Amino acid sequence: MDFGKLIGDSFEYTKEGLLGNLGTWILLIVLALLPAIPFILGVLFLVPSLMTGTMPDITTIGVGFVVALIVAIALGAFYMGYMLKIFRGDRPLPAVSGFGTLFVDGIKYTVIELVYSIPVLIILAVTLGAAFMAAMSAGPNINALLPLIGGVIIGVLVALIVAFIIGLFAIMGVVRFARTGSVGEAFNFSAIVATIGRIGWGSYILALIIVIAIIVIVQVILGMIPYIGGIIQLIISPFITIFFTRYITLLYESSEPAVPVMD
Repeated sequence: MDFGKLIGDSFEYTKEGLLGNLGTWILLIVLALLPAIPFILGVLFLVPSLMTGTMPDITTIGVGFVVALIVAIALGAFYMGYMLKIFRGDRPLPAVSGFGTLFVDGIKYTVIELVYSIPVLIILAVTLGAAFMAAMSAGPNINALLPLIGGVIIGVLVALIVAFIIGLFAIMGVVRFARTGSVGEAFNFSAIVATIGRIGWGSYILALIIVIAIIVIVQVILGMIPYIGGIIQLIISPFITIFFTRYITLLYESSEPAVPVMD
């Protein structure tokens, strides 16, 4: 597999699509920011209480957080729905349009990701729940708490390994959903395994490691820029997301048989 071509084609696709249409770039920044709105409003709601020293009870805060989370997921559906356009192979970069379709597709995308994340969530819940209960039983005994730290670390490591393995299937599953329009196809594991097999398991895993490494390096470098690093990260977040989405799309398409060119 030509990893350089994957990276180059994904970069050119993203650059031409965004630099050639700054309106699309700005709209995507707005869509990326939408999920933060309910949490910002929640913090603003707490400001008067903090100023007067009368914090709401824990139940109110908990309910408020859950409501904000649900609203954030709903608002984030537009951004996720747009990425499905790229997964479908749209070229050049599609316009940000059809918000009703974007929302519905984004909700389906979110449900798929949530279902795939269930095993990881269960591992984390069991690990942290057991640690919390043991810590409550141990009381202030520091020596009794030390083994719990090791248990939590092991549990988190297991969760990360499981997340990576599940992610191998989830990534191709989402592309299958985008291509077929069927949520069930996102969990068609025999077809997903066949797709990855045609790519080559080694090539597939290496391709994912390469693109993740590129994104992490870019984010770390930008995060080290004083004062404006965070702003730059926000501005280029659509670029990074589209680059990754197009990269995965090309990776998926590499499993498809080449179409012969007719003279």
